[in-house]
Amino acid sequence: MMRKRFPLLTGTLVASATLAVPAQADDPRVVSSILPIHGLVAGLVDDVMEADVLLPPDASPHGYSMRPSEARRLQNADVVVWVGPDLETFLESPLRNRGEGTTVVTLMEDMELDLLPTRSGGVWEPHDHDHDHDAAHGEAHEEGHGDDHDHGHDHDHGHDHDHGHDHDQGHDRDHGHDHGNGHQDAHIWLSPDNARAIVTQLADRLGENFPDKAGALEDNRDRMLERIDEFDAELKERLEPVRGEPFVVFHDAYQYFETHYGLNAAGSITVDPSRSPGARRISELRDRLSADDVTCLFTEPQFRPALAETIVEGHATRLGELDPVGVDIRPGPDAWFELMDDLADGFLDCMKRE
Repeated sequence: MMRKRFPLLTGTLVASATLAVPAQADDPRVVSSILPIHGLVAGLVDDVMEADVLLPPDASPHGYSMRPSEARRLQNADVVVWVGPDLETFLESPLRNRGEGTTVVTLMEDMELDLLPTRSGGVWEPHDHDHDHDAAHGEAHEEGHGDDHDHGHDHDHGHDHDHGHDHDQGHDRDHGHDHGNGHQDAHIWLSPDNARAIVTQLADRLGENFPDKAGALEDNRDRMLERIDEFDAELKERLEPVRGEPFVVFHDAYQYFETHYGLNAAGSITVDPSRSPGARRISELRDRLSADDVTCLFTEPQFRPALAETIVEGHATRLGELDPVGVDIRPGPDAWFELMDDLADGFLDCMKRE
């Protein structure tokens, strides 16, 4: 289900129905690793550069193997934008062997973002998802390292737009640089604040590399930031009715979204969707469903194991579905907004009380 509540693009920001956002044939080509990042990039470079996305929409960045056509697309890129080795591990070697003319932007290392520590799987104490993340490195990662990571906090992005460097950094978060250690949550795109920071700082970076495009990039940047602000305010209002409802996720991919919008996550089945949880974790989660009246357990389109049915059996907990990467979303400048809109719908459809 997709409800087009987000504001439609206007002016030069027109939705694309193709894999790449068209520009002139000789314009620089910017390849993003995954659809959510591509959506932000596509809005920024619309009608200025060509925006392409590497992974197919139904692929998970966890352990992906590139096809020859995708490797060629990477080699032909002028700029590659990826989250970093904590998420797209399959890109580390190809990017080391890239062509000399390719610029690589590693978002978790090259940009000032609001990064949250990786959480452990299992049951979380109330508000673990807000500020107390010290336990995230306990449990010796029953499933291994948590990969995707999100970032969400109300930074002052104003609209003088000091290019992503005028954030409030007086809280316990890590900002960019040296995060290839698996200790930072990589689902950074699920925070509107990080989305603003990516658009702002990438506009600067691309403008420096391609000075003849700088003015058009700044115009697109300002339109994107205004659109994100309006959309973010709308989502906050829509999600207000479910802020206190406890829920459990199959894959711990939503921490940035939860933190930004004040949602009440009670635990996750797994940190890494490619690994199965142990019997103790399953027992703990079933106990949590009984004790706390957990409203929903959310699976994902790529991962809806029978295990989820087992965990909710005998409880009033409903099964819902969330998609952190946009399996059914078409590439283009609307992609990030559609992804976030669908996440909000997913939470509301399952948790909102009649």
